[in-house]
Amino acid sequence: MWVLVAMLLVLLVQPVRATQVTTHDFFRITQTISRSASTPGAWRYTISPRTAEARAYWDLIVDSWRRTLTIGLGVKLGAWEVVSTEKGLRLLPYCKQVHPGCFTKPPVSGDLQAWKLDLVLLDMHNNLDAALSDAKKHAKPYPATVTLSKFLRFTVYPDGRIEVARSGWKP
Repeated sequence: MWVLVAMLLVLLVQPVRATQVTTHDFFRITQTISRSASTPGAWRYTISPRTAEARAYWDLIVDSWRRTLTIGLGVKLGAWEVVSTEKGLRLLPYCKQVHPGCFTKPPVSGDLQAWKLDLVLLDMHNNLDAALSDAKKHAKPYPATVTLSKFLRFTVYPDGRIEVARSGWKP
């Protein structure tokens, strides 16, 4: 009886994040701290695919998202949307309750499956959300950066402001 009560209390005390969705482990976050003389101690995060299967999906997604931004349309990344402006890219809030409909999805063909694409996108969002949250905590005194492999770089400033730029490609 006491074990059941203790387990229930542990579950109730644990913080709940509405944006986290259970997915597979398609992505990894690599975290480093700068040792350069100009920004000592600045935190950097890189989100990249973990497996060959995840890379195949990610390459399809990134190619589609690059084209979408190049023609001037927005890309939906779950809780955020990246839009192209005349001054560059801008990050806007999008979905409060993240689900598969909160993403800009490319058409899937060949060996890739649409249902697994949803899992890859949700896992990417979970990792991006975790990296941005941690970057906000460590963005002092220098900005922290979060790089979404081959696609975007988010600069998180000490005041909580986030700027977004292309990473590894030009329009």
